[in-house]
Amino acid sequence: MNRILSRAVCLALMISSAAVAAKTVTESKVWTESYPVSAPSRLEISNIWGTVRVRPGPGGQITVTVDEKRSAPDQERFDRSLELIGLDIQADASGVSIRVGEQSGNWRGQENCRGCRVDYQFEVLVPPGTQLDVGTVMDGTIDVAGVTGLVSASNVNGPVKVHELRDCEKLESVNGELDVSFMLAPVADCDMETVNGNITLTIPDGTGLDVTFDLFNGSMVSDLALNPFAVPATVEHTNDDGRHHYRIQQLAGVRVEGGGPSFSISSLNGDIRIQKTQ
Repeated sequence: MNRILSRAVCLALMISSAAVAAKTVTESKVWTESYPVSAPSRLEISNIWGTVRVRPGPGGQITVTVDEKRSAPDQERFDRSLELIGLDIQADASGVSIRVGEQSGNWRGQENCRGCRVDYQFEVLVPPGTQLDVGTVMDGTIDVAGVTGLVSASNVNGPVKVHELRDCEKLESVNGELDVSFMLAPVADCDMETVNGNITLTIPDGTGLDVTFDLFNGSMVSDLALNPFAVPATVEHTNDDGRHHYRIQQLAGVRVEGGGPSFSISSLNGDIRIQKTQ
């Protein structure tokens, strides 16, 4: 999340609320590319504007369809955006990495491209066991379903929807909900976090979890019987000019069924719901 936020701040320097005028220049195009991969494979997408949608496809390849919409207040800045904002795609047998950002690696020309914007909508087919690390920042949704590899997903100003999941590592959203469902009982530990959004966790009947909660300005509801357990307080210590500072955090813990993988669920200004697969 910190990585995406820091890039968003950089890109925000390029954006202004330019009035839409007749001279606005736009361009749209769609293309598809397939990349051969071996098993297990990995997909990484770091988007800025737009949705990332991932579904299982045939083995041996990752197929990426990109819907690009580019706009700028005038032709000069449109041409500048072609130099500044683009896709960095790295692919080999281990997987595919796609990064949206400034192509030359520096931001010297950002002031000359205020009002420039490039929306990328990604539709991706991956071998079912592919490991995912996907994220977007603005005006988009993270939408993953049916992928059995380990999943990490993040969004800023939008929802994260991960369904028919096998295992997750980290799922997080700012100003959006987390909607997560598992096809089988998970075996890996996972962190889930929202700011200004609800979390819905759907698990198969009989799933065992050990869950620690950090809940502020929200409530927790469960369709399953939960047994509380003690969670040791965490103490953060810093030393500033010879003064010792301590931050103490006390979390709540509940055990689902007989317990299992450790799930950390944190919500600021949002509710948490745990429910069974129907």
